[in-house]
Amino acid sequence: MKIINYVFLFIISGMLISFGISYAEESQTIQVEIKYTNGDRVDFNGMKLVVYQDFDKAIFLEKQLESSIEVLTVPANHRYKIEVYANGMYADVAYVQINNTPKEITMNIPLSGGLKFEVFYNDGQSAVEGVRVVIKSKDGTEWRQGNTNALGETIRYWVQSTTNQDDYYIADVFLGDLFLKSHYPIKLIPGLSKNEKIIIDIPKIIEDQIIINLYKDGTTKISNIDETHTITLTNKLDEQSVTANVNFRGEAYFSNLKPGVYLTKIMPNEAGNWPELELEIIGNHNKFNIFKTQSVKLEESSNILLQEIESCNCVAFRFDDVQDYWLNDVQIQTMDVFQKQDLPLTLGIIADSFGNDLKLLEFVKQGIGNNFKIANHGVGNIAFTEFSFEEQDSRIKDSSQRIKNTLNVDSKIFIPPQNRFNEDTKQSLLDNGFTYISSSLLHGDPPPFPLTGEKLYQFPEISTTGTFDPVQNVFLGESHELTLVKTLEGLEKYGFAVITMHPQEFSTIVNGTYQNQLNTNQIFELKTLVEKLQNEKIKIVYLDQINLDSQTERIPIWLKNNAEWWANDQIDDDTFVQGIEYLIQQNIIKIPEQFIEKSSQQIIPVWIKNNAEWWANDQIDDDTFVQGIEYLIKNGIITY
Repeated sequence: MKIINYVFLFIISGMLISFGISYAEESQTIQVEIKYTNGDRVDFNGMKLVVYQDFDKAIFLEKQLESSIEVLTVPANHRYKIEVYANGMYADVAYVQINNTPKEITMNIPLSGGLKFEVFYNDGQSAVEGVRVVIKSKDGTEWRQGNTNALGETIRYWVQSTTNQDDYYIADVFLGDLFLKSHYPIKLIPGLSKNEKIIIDIPKIIEDQIIINLYKDGTTKISNIDETHTITLTNKLDEQSVTANVNFRGEAYFSNLKPGVYLTKIMPNEAGNWPELELEIIGNHNKFNIFKTQSVKLEESSNILLQEIESCNCVAFRFDDVQDYWLNDVQIQTMDVFQKQDLPLTLGIIADSFGNDLKLLEFVKQGIGNNFKIANHGVGNIAFTEFSFEEQDSRIKDSSQRIKNTLNVDSKIFIPPQNRFNEDTKQSLLDNGFTYISSSLLHGDPPPFPLTGEKLYQFPEISTTGTFDPVQNVFLGESHELTLVKTLEGLEKYGFAVITMHPQEFSTIVNGTYQNQLNTNQIFELKTLVEKLQNEKIKIVYLDQINLDSQTERIPIWLKNNAEWWANDQIDDDTFVQGIEYLIQQNIIKIPEQFIEKSSQQIIPVWIKNNAEWWANDQIDDDTFVQGIEYLIKNGIITY
């Protein structure tokens, strides 16, 4: 009897299991129509649906709207909570129980609000013409932008109103590429228009005298014993130029300048030693220093120029704006390029917008210790220059603790929101144990950027994989050629390069809206860029390895180029030997005392030339190549 009962229970259990499997696989549809509260159909661009199943707090489904009517396919016999967001703002919620029949629901969201900006200089009355105002939701997503007219006014934008108490917009003001101010919080009432007045903290005309000091080396200014120099400043926005002579004290004076970013040009500059820098002249600093790049020319005919700059010959990729639910598939697939090739990638985590998206969270966790290094990208998306020291310190502590809680990482790399920071930021970072900060060349401290001996290393963005297109109002991907050119320029000027990436440039764009779908063309550009860097024998490292890598770089990369050219008879023996002698004189290559005695042999053996070719192609190591140099010194071919 017991056997019969067991068999009966087994059959029933099997039926239940089979029924359960079939039951779980059934699906149904929910047709969601979005309308405004006045009955009008919505402008669906910038709208998305967020769906939760039963009582789960994790998002079950997220979908960008492609029309005002969207059909969702979901498992049947569940309860769903559906939220609609417009321009990043919460708009409405609906609840629906799905059994074995499809459902149709209508969601009514509040009307949009009208928003026009009026921008004035610090006197509060003089209108600012030609500045760019970017409207963002609090998560940092950009929605609209435009330039001011002669009255300092933008056009009126209609964006989703802010019905949720915690929602607000941010207006970022730019003069060309120069960030001026973040204006927030901006609230919008449904169906109503408002004008928002923004006062920027710069004068209409900078009346203070601007002084530019010209240094011919690290400590000595140009003087009356040097040839006469001039400095020309060109405003990048209107391309208007002004020129001043450098006096016997090495100073040039400028006055009554319009605020903006100015490109410097110093003449004479036949050897190209005077750099062309971008100076932010907006009234907060009136003294700038420009240093001549020191160089030694080895041979006029060889076109070889050795710059005395410490170099790691390395590149760090920096992936900014890693955050929950926003283009998360795009984020993961972009990061996966580095995972699959076993390459280092530094991730900029927005601390207060990360940790709830389980799909993204698990992917990042799995990459830590393998290919990912975590950088602190702050909380919110407000420039740190808007806050006092105490507020900055509080935000740094808050973001550090959040990253510790979600990823169990004590990050010592800081990427300031919007790349903006000041002396208070640096002091707070030092107080909180940070050792690296990465912003941008335009918004951070000016070069040089030492690779050794610093308490807080500054390794700014040198190039990017995407740029903002103001006409289309979106980020567009750069070609790998353009990114590579800027990267190589950075390596030459600063000894390293940081390449910044954002999720936007790797997403597909439909009707001006970023879709959570990979842009395969731009991913191909990224893969090609990585391949080109590897072909150039440029190392890819984490951001916090740039200085460590520079300390282990024993012989500069230009000497490898020399070795290859010499092995292929593109330069002569004397040119190659001069390069090595210079390194010895500069203590870059150190020679043991026992090599002081030299013989009189002057012919370079063939085996040393072979060594040079093998070393240039990484077929032998540095030590083996150095043994050949030691032979040349012992036999008097190289002198020092």
